[in-house]
Amino acid sequence: MIRRTGLIAAAACLIAVLFLVVHQHRVRALFESDSEFGRVRVVERGDGLRSLYTGEGRARQSALYPGRPMHLEHPYTQVGMIGLALVPPDARILFVGLGGGAMPTYTHHVMPRARIDVVEIDPIIVDVAERFFGFAPDDRMAVHTGDGRAFIESAPPGRYDLIVLDAFSDDEVPYSLTTRQFLAAVRTALTADGVVVSNLWTAAPAYPRMLATYGAVFDQVNLVRVPQRAQRILVGTNGRTLDRNALVAAARALAGRTDLGFDLAGLVEEGYETLATPDAAVLEDRP
Repeated sequence: MIRRTGLIAAAACLIAVLFLVVHQHRVRALFESDSEFGRVRVVERGDGLRSLYTGEGRARQSALYPGRPMHLEHPYTQVGMIGLALVPPDARILFVGLGGGAMPTYTHHVMPRARIDVVEIDPIIVDVAERFFGFAPDDRMAVHTGDGRAFIESAPPGRYDLIVLDAFSDDEVPYSLTTRQFLAAVRTALTADGVVVSNLWTAAPAYPRMLATYGAVFDQVNLVRVPQRAQRILVGTNGRTLDRNALVAAARALAGRTDLGFDLAGLVEEGYETLATPDAAVLEDRP
């Protein structure tokens, strides 16, 4: 009788666990609309995680829990925060590409003295980020609707300490944001010891050429592998030498000043790669 009671209790626990798992992963649509740049869709999981899909929806553009600004769901967004460790607390920072606003919102909380600009080409994305993802511009975090390349090309020289490039059309970087001419504009918009951080897909056919192009423009390029993803976070600098030890030390120093919510130093130490410039042609603006 006792054994039977135990089996019934175990079965009940299993059913409860299965119900919780199913509930957490049940997805409902919150928003769907077409913009001039493609389909925009927002869905919510049972546990409150909201995700943004654009275009054909082959890749999730953003995922976060509204009201939890210190949680970074995508592994690449965690690795990408190495840029924050390389600039002063009152840095001027530019994000190209908004998505749901996870990275700029996180940065705003970790570095409240920083001045943050975000440029996003699709006004519907801006509206969705504010309505469904908790993105909240204020006097220290401004959002600009427009083309990221044009925004950078019009920026005063030396304006930014950090530029984060995370703009994707569906699941690839727009060509205009990969070329030597564009990256030269990025370099000009950075301070003398400024840093560019770029999210790159290693499976993209143009990936070797992207690396070659960054290597042609910036004095030094380092890579950090994103755990269990076909992604690399690229860190480009001028007039400043960085290696694994320097990046890890900077990450530890940042973690010593503020609670990051994850082990940035461990991610960098584990995933660090030195760039071996590939034998590939540099990407140039199309005629």
